[in-house]
Amino acid sequence: MPKNLEIESKSMLEKEDYKALVSAYKNIKNYKQINYYISSNQLLEKVEKYGLRIRKKNKFYELTLKVTEEVGKTEINQEIARKSLVNLKHFGKFPAGEVEKYLTENNVCDISDLHIVGKLVTVRKDIKINDSLFSIDKSKYNGITDYEIECENASQEKAEKDLKNLLEKHNISYQKNEHNKLARFLNTIR
Repeated sequence: MPKNLEIESKSMLEKEDYKALVSAYKNIKNYKQINYYISSNQLLEKVEKYGLRIRKKNKFYELTLKVTEEVGKTEINQEIARKSLVNLKHFGKFPAGEVEKYLTENNVCDISDLHIVGKLVTVRKDIKINDSLFSIDKSKYNGITDYEIECENASQEKAEKDLKNLLEKHNISYQKNEHNKLARFLNTIR
């Protein structure tokens, strides 16, 4: 089971700024991913600490638990079959494996109460510059479209510095994003 520490800096984008960035990197292909967010009443109370989703990218499905740490987030990723998504969506059967084990062993929530609360569709363009990975995103969920850029790096300071430098290079204002996609999505269903 892949487990890694995700450290990133994010900035929301205006639609025009998103278009300018996409145009500046038009030679890099974009791709679509669908996030199916999973929660329960018990987990919603801990949303600042834990995030749970199934991501579909091409024909690949991955269950991810994100745990907020002092710096960054620990991700526990588990490849699953499409059937696992269907079983959770229609029958409330949570996929067995490392994510379930972590949730149970750490008494995070009752697995039997978990269900899909909705989906968010993102069109993403990834750009690698030196040791930073930038993701330019257009996301749609519950009638809302928003735009964001993320910079992932091994250092929080470097991620933020590189993100600010890239935005400055394209004359785009840095708008620190404190709310991840899950939080923005959940704000539309509460």
